[in-house]
Amino acid sequence: MSLDNSKPLDKSDQIKLKTRGKGVGADYLPFIQIQDLSSLGESVRAPGRVTGRLHHLLSGIELAAFCIFDWHQKTIDVREQFPIPLDDSLRLCEQMGIKHPQIRGKLKIVTTDLLVDFQNRGPLAVSVKPVSELGKARTIEKLQIEKAYWEQTGVEWKLFTDLEVSPSLKENLLWVRPVLIGTRWDQLSYDVNESSIPELLKRLKSFGNRKVTKCCAILDDEYGLKPGAHLQDFRYGIATRQIRSPLQRSYHDWKCSELDLDKAAFTHWGVKHAN
Repeated sequence: MSLDNSKPLDKSDQIKLKTRGKGVGADYLPFIQIQDLSSLGESVRAPGRVTGRLHHLLSGIELAAFCIFDWHQKTIDVREQFPIPLDDSLRLCEQMGIKHPQIRGKLKIVTTDLLVDFQNRGPLAVSVKPVSELGKARTIEKLQIEKAYWEQTGVEWKLFTDLEVSPSLKENLLWVRPVLIGTRWDQLSYDVNESSIPELLKRLKSFGNRKVTKCCAILDDEYGLKPGAHLQDFRYGIATRQIRSPLQRSYHDWKCSELDLDKAAFTHWGVKHAN
């Protein structure tokens, strides 16, 4: 028997297991929560579009990964800091010949950063790590435990690093979130006339290579609307994917000529609102 099997589980983890890491959707409680951390760093509580609850994200990279999956049209649940059963992690560590995660001689529960459920396909387990951490032996060993566990349970596992999302993409995803928060794709409460999206694009296209944000302000003055009106409609169009744009660059730098109407998304939203 592995020496680790004879060690006790950390008391704080024993307490957490009674209530955390259980449930789905709005009822899920993450195993690790912000208040458990001695140093908050980049940790943040982020409201979820899909679940309608606050998500506990422990780093800026986790927030970026969460924003991507929370924005995905087919996502139906996101569970962060998901615990792996101790018996399984102990068994896998013994099989792989590695030391089980522990602190001060007490075993710690292994968690996966994100467990994402989708419509019409299986779930995806996502481990989020900065590239700078991947040279550390203990980081690799923990990832091996996660990968082995999810693969043996038939769940796809992926590693997400800070190379997966540019600072500009993260900025853009955070920019559209206020339009989406607390709503499903078919239940957005933002008040906009759907026909205004093609009309907005038509107006913006007339400016050619000028920047979108500046042209939206010009259009507000031209049509006698309150400041930010055109930009808010534009943000709604981006958030609902009706407007295609160069998301890998900051929205501040987008040019009017780079925008296009996604006809399929526009038709989808027109039907949803008509119903």
